[in-house]
Amino acid sequence: MKKSISACAIGLCLMVASPLHAQRQQTSGPWELGIDAGVMFGLGDQNITVVSVPFQTIRAGYFLTNKAEIEPRISINSIHGGGESLTTYDFQLGLLLMPHGDRIGNGIYIRPFLGVSGIDVSGAGNNNSGYAGAGLGLKIPLTDRRMGIRLESNYAHGFSDGGSDVIGVGMGLSWFTR
Repeated sequence: MKKSISACAIGLCLMVASPLHAQRQQTSGPWELGIDAGVMFGLGDQNITVVSVPFQTIRAGYFLTNKAEIEPRISINSIHGGGESLTTYDFQLGLLLMPHGDRIGNGIYIRPFLGVSGIDVSGAGNNNSGYAGAGLGLKIPLTDRRMGIRLESNYAHGFSDGGSDVIGVGMGLSWFTR
């Protein structure tokens, strides 16, 4: 399952990145580095709420054009105590589509994504799941346009164990290389 999700994610990125790369107007794209705080709400039988503050994920986006950015995200949490351990992880690959072409701010974006998340509990084994989803967000530049705020709401559907649905809300800080 993990291999097929990874292959789909890589294939999606290659299909989208090739035409966008050909349309690029600059010799190399700038980077957007960021951290996000967030709240996730599980729906249905998996009625859980996860609050992650000061940050939930770390992300690094590369601008293919002023209207498209490819963005991997990562989140790893590890808790150890009393001879037991709990580790959770989440790897995600998204594509930000900014219809107004203002990469730093003053505009909405749409972010389809694919990801793999999992949990490993000592003595109980591990469980992982692939998922897909989409987010709708807003970029707001700060004074020098080298920093910005991102607000996003998103939906993800997990594929294992009959499926699961999660709604998320996040707020983050971004730093732009230029």
